[in-house]
Amino acid sequence: MSDIRILIVSLMLSLGLGGCASVPEQDYQSSDPMEGFNRASYNATDWIDRKTLAPLARGYAYITPDWWRTAIDNVFSNLLGIDSALNGFLQGKPKRGATDLTRVVVNTTLGIGGIFDVGQRIGLQPGQEDLGQTFAVWGATQTPYVNVPFLGPSSVRDLPSVAIRMMIPQLLLGDAFEPWIRGLRLLNARAQLLTITDARDSSLDPYVFTREAYYQRQKFLIFDGDPPEEDFFDDDFEDFDD
Repeated sequence: MSDIRILIVSLMLSLGLGGCASVPEQDYQSSDPMEGFNRASYNATDWIDRKTLAPLARGYAYITPDWWRTAIDNVFSNLLGIDSALNGFLQGKPKRGATDLTRVVVNTTLGIGGIFDVGQRIGLQPGQEDLGQTFAVWGATQTPYVNVPFLGPSSVRDLPSVAIRMMIPQLLLGDAFEPWIRGLRLLNARAQLLTITDARDSSLDPYVFTREAYYQRQKFLIFDGDPPEEDFFDDDFEDFDD
């Protein structure tokens, strides 16, 4: 899709969704009815990661400077900015969508294909909207947790978003998205997560740590960084009053 067609679609969405959508006040606690499958998937994926990808990522992080890994991240984040922009419009947040769309144009041109995040330097803060958050705004709040083999934590609601975001570089780059670029994207992303996974591995139950961290992050994103406060004592006080 050309830049002109993307701009037209975005403007149509912004006109049709002029207000700022509110997220339904529903339960956002974790739901894991498939824990047996999810734990098996997690354990298998973690074993493979420990034996192959994690050691490669550590070696890659050792021989590459921070600026290189940041630049690679910037390039792919810039591509995903189109997804964030469209979902911002779909959620009824035209300002967020317009900001992300402008960031893509600025970073693709002045930032040399997204290598440099010029947009952030001029005050255009990046968004992280996706289809899963759009579904949440539309009412799909608490959905079962899924640990996707070889991909990691997700939920039933977020699975379409995972698939779309995996395909976006191929759709936008076409034949230029060669196998070595796919490998570089994967290796660079894994290297950037080493600190997080090291913290996870030191927890009492890494599976639960991963699941709860995923839900908390999604809740943070759905509410644009301002999730409602949870009152853990409401039920206890209600029982006491009775």
